[in-house]
Amino acid sequence: MNTLEGTRFWLALQKFLRFGLIVCGVAVASITFMATVTRAISIDFRGYEEFLVAFAIWLYMFGTAHGSFEKSHITADILAILMKEGLFKDIVALIRNLLTVLLGIVFLIWALELVQWTIIMGTRTPTWRIPMTVSQSAMLFGLVVASFYHVVYLYFEIKGFVIKHIKKKNTVITGSDKEGEV
Repeated sequence: MNTLEGTRFWLALQKFLRFGLIVCGVAVASITFMATVTRAISIDFRGYEEFLVAFAIWLYMFGTAHGSFEKSHITADILAILMKEGLFKDIVALIRNLLTVLLGIVFLIWALELVQWTIIMGTRTPTWRIPMTVSQSAMLFGLVVASFYHVVYLYFEIKGFVIKHIKKKNTVITGSDKEGEV
């Protein structure tokens, strides 16, 4: 475990993501259950979809952020399976992680622009008049947290690459196995 993963911020963010997943998951299940029951007994539960969609989007984005934390998000990384261990495989991993960060930042900028637009336009849901910013800000939140994790993991990937390939190469060339020895 590195020093960052032991900080209060890192641990609090993990707990917050898990709490958000639980709250939103329970809310989605409860709203769906209530909609089913009210439909069965012919009670009008008008506009429940507006709450359901908001909680579902937040659930999805909490899951996105948590998946990035766990490194358990879906990948199509067939090269990592097919390639032998070594320098080239590590370079491909660095490129993959760099592209993940860059694409995450592009999506983060789009989410920021979307949230800004919904605030300026004052868009609201039709029945309950819930500001659209409530659900669309979930995308901004999820992408900020996911991008944070990806940047941190890219840093550690670069650090590991340097230690594994560059410092190792320098050690072999100089014949030194301790820092500062020549």
